[in-house]
Amino acid sequence: MATAVAVLLTAGLLVAGPGRTEAAATKRAPDPARVVTPGIVFNHPFRSTKKKTRIQRKIISTVKNVPAGETIRLMTWNFDSPKLTKVFVNAHKRGVSVQIIMARGLAKSQGPGRSYPTLRKALAKGNADRPKPLRSWIRTCASTCRGKGGAMHSKLMLVSRSGATSWIAMQGSGNFTGAAAVQQFNDWTTITENQPLYDGWMTMWKQAKKDKNTKPLRFTVPSTTTPGSTITSIFAPHKKKVDPALKVLNQVQCTGASNVPGGRTKVRIANAVWGDQRGVKVARKVRALANAGCDVRIVFMMMPLKIRNILRGLPAKQMVYITGATANKFKDRYVHLKGLSVQGNVGGRADGNVVLSSSENWTQLGWHSDEQNVIFWDDAALAAKYADQVDLIYRQAPRSINNYVNSADPNGRIVPGTEFLAPKDYPFHELELG
Repeated sequence: MATAVAVLLTAGLLVAGPGRTEAAATKRAPDPARVVTPGIVFNHPFRSTKKKTRIQRKIISTVKNVPAGETIRLMTWNFDSPKLTKVFVNAHKRGVSVQIIMARGLAKSQGPGRSYPTLRKALAKGNADRPKPLRSWIRTCASTCRGKGGAMHSKLMLVSRSGATSWIAMQGSGNFTGAAAVQQFNDWTTITENQPLYDGWMTMWKQAKKDKNTKPLRFTVPSTTTPGSTITSIFAPHKKKVDPALKVLNQVQCTGASNVPGGRTKVRIANAVWGDQRGVKVARKVRALANAGCDVRIVFMMMPLKIRNILRGLPAKQMVYITGATANKFKDRYVHLKGLSVQGNVGGRADGNVVLSSSENWTQLGWHSDEQNVIFWDDAALAAKYADQVDLIYRQAPRSINNYVNSADPNGRIVPGTEFLAPKDYPFHELELG
């Protein structure tokens, strides 16, 4: 089918359109020699525009080099960026099949000129000459796409080919928004040339677009870039499965590490929102590891008093930087990562390395929602890079647990001292707009 679409493009049937010249199409042609680099990248909202937009530029570069007849499959809680909208529309116009799923509530909230209505209109054009599987569209799910209740909160992209690279799976903590690009600390991991992983993620995608309840999906494949490393993909809703964070932390031994100074296993955690009994379980495990001698550091954005009390006294900092006298959801900068790194005695290895990179906050809402969790086992370079990023944020974070502020809720809806927050109290719809 990809070949059929490419032939149509050559004939000018899909790209030419009114006012589009062949020269203009050639000028924007993808670079067939461009290589998509695997690994993890982080953005930094306090630094230069180049460093703020590092993740966004990685996405744009990948999309711009997808040739006609190939596919892009995207899931994001929020798509609200004129720049990214233009890039994906241009990909569709040159014959790429672009299919996007986003959260229904946010889609409905976007008025004329915003990304969802713009994409819906633009992606509907030019489909008549394409085979049905290669048509472009943007859709929403009633709640979570593959479960009951919750929300579609994934942030991932699957690309069949970009430049010289095939089977590209990308995921992380950032939505496709301006806020994700310049206000939040986010991560974005790229896995390339790994067909078993790509096919497994496509299985999830095909389930999601049906918007029906399905079983949990978890599988492990070898890494194609790091010898001896494996990658575990975990897609929520989890139902009765083990919590992804505890799947890693339960395998940690705090002493006897051979790859860190002093033999103390290093645990670095960056998870934006901890809440509910789920957050309590993770917090108690982290407290137990610290008591057992692990070298623990935590950065976060918000958590209720009960969890703060469990973690009190540990090296834990709140990264929410208020730009003015009061909190402002459109200006505050904050940690938005959802993951952790372990270096040391973990998984039965004294020289172990593990990274959990995810879209999932440690809340009941996250447990029931469509989210992705990716665990990289025995990838030393990745674990070191993630740990260094957490340490950087920790050094720059302005608050400890003792001077915690509810800056994420400028309207005062969340009362300090509340034991748990209900799902409606997490202001995702406020935090990630812009």
